[in-house]
Amino acid sequence: MSGPVDAELLAALLPEFAAGATKLGRAPDAAAARRALDGLGAMAAGAGLGSLGALLDGAAPLLDPFDAAGLAALGERLGAQLAAIAAAGADVALPAEAPAAIRTLIVDDSAVMRRLLREILAADPAFETVAEAADGAAGLEAMRRLAPALILLDLEMPVLDGMGFLRRWALEGTGAVILVSSAVPPGGEVAVAARRLGVAGILGKPSGAVSLDMATRGAALLRLARRAAGLPPAEAGA
Repeated sequence: MSGPVDAELLAALLPEFAAGATKLGRAPDAAAARRALDGLGAMAAGAGLGSLGALLDGAAPLLDPFDAAGLAALGERLGAQLAAIAAAGADVALPAEAPAAIRTLIVDDSAVMRRLLREILAADPAFETVAEAADGAAGLEAMRRLAPALILLDLEMPVLDGMGFLRRWALEGTGAVILVSSAVPPGGEVAVAARRLGVAGILGKPSGAVSLDMATRGAALLRLARRAAGLPPAEAGA
């Protein structure tokens, strides 16, 4: 980390860099974003502000394909970092980024069950429900579009059931699957077939297809979900 920044240099840099960060966040196309990035990079390098340079170094993937939302977020981060530098009178370390939440898809034909599963996941900040689907076919479409890292899958559904979904997922899917169903007896034929297709875990619904008491299995589901996602067990009391 570099030492204190010359006060006059910093005072001159602040408005110009802030304007450049705003321009970056509002860039209408990749060419305009590239011009803004070049100007910001030159200012950061000239002032010896490595933290701003580090943020700018990660901008290339936002240009091709052009990611307006990502550039807007980068502009906001640059502005926040510049404010921190101004307050300290010196370059400061970038704040640690929280790990990205595990993007999760819920596939169940019951709207009630989808809500209950979503509420269980919401209790652990490691997970984010990005989509829900009411049958296996819609679940496959959401899987292809969103590439979730985790899928909670029912077995008995219209249009395409859970086993049909699993057969397609085994060929083209991403992420891990946990089968959540009242129709999968432990060690039974369906459970064995699902394991062979690659499911990461199987959890029974406690009282039938629509289990209003699903929260009683919440802790077990979160343990399975964390293990399937490659996360350590949650700390006690967290």
